[in-house]
Amino acid sequence: MKNLKMVSGLSGLVLVALLGLSTVFPSPLKAVDTLEYNQVKFEEVTSGDPYNVPEVPVQNPKSLEGMKIAIVAGHGFEEIEGTYPIRHMLKRGAKVDVVTPDWIKGRVMAVQFLKPSLWIPVDKQISNAKVEDYDAIIIPGGAWNPIIMRTDNAILDFVRKAHQSNKLIASVCHGPQVLINAGLVKGLDVTGVGDIRTDLRNAGGNVIEDKPAVFDKNILTSRDPNDMAQFCIAIEEYLVKRAKFEKVNHSDSEVSTNTIICDHCHGTGWLEGGPGLYRYQCPTCHGTGRVPGVSYPQNGTDH
Repeated sequence: MKNLKMVSGLSGLVLVALLGLSTVFPSPLKAVDTLEYNQVKFEEVTSGDPYNVPEVPVQNPKSLEGMKIAIVAGHGFEEIEGTYPIRHMLKRGAKVDVVTPDWIKGRVMAVQFLKPSLWIPVDKQISNAKVEDYDAIIIPGGAWNPIIMRTDNAILDFVRKAHQSNKLIASVCHGPQVLINAGLVKGLDVTGVGDIRTDLRNAGGNVIEDKPAVFDKNILTSRDPNDMAQFCIAIEEYLVKRAKFEKVNHSDSEVSTNTIICDHCHGTGWLEGGPGLYRYQCPTCHGTGRVPGVSYPQNGTDH
């Protein structure tokens, strides 16, 4: 009995000690209840360093006249990577559409680094956009925008169809992440912002780090917002050269019923060349693979 009383007394002392400690060291649950957070104020959010990229002087306000370009973007694209090419192309006579995922309607949000900056009017949702209507598509970067775009199947299908149709696909900064998911990077020379270069290499791309604009076939990539002038100059030059390269004089008269295979394209109706080695219509046969003429049988040499 005496031993039991001693054990009981010791237990009481331990209990008292533990209760005392709990006042000094509160339980984790009570500690969580006392946590406090401050709400982020808009003016506290950083917009990063300013990009002071001067506009390229307009040499010819009609250099892109008749051409149509799609800026394909979701919320969170870096402002300058959308607005700079829009202004550049419009000032040279191009028609520009801002195309977004289907769930983004009316306007799409641009950012400056972490900070929302502008609402840009939307011209079309991706389901209503047709690849054949455009001469080029531009994919801006920004950290949030590619996350939205690279997981949108309609966007990826649009980009793949543009590639298959030999349309110019131009992408800058984080934008090439969309090209990775579209399966268009493997085997190509590409570039992008520093933190996605490992991703580009893992996707099979040959990353060029020391050039502001990298062309491979019909795909153009640039590194970051500081390259916007060179990026837009490259787009303009490509489209102008391509237009000149594909310009042919179509005859209004019907092709003679007496035709032979075109020697220029060997009957295929297509050639390959120009900037990017894209396919273009044969200027000799206008894509028919045949030219006016009479085919004569070969004379044999046997007597």
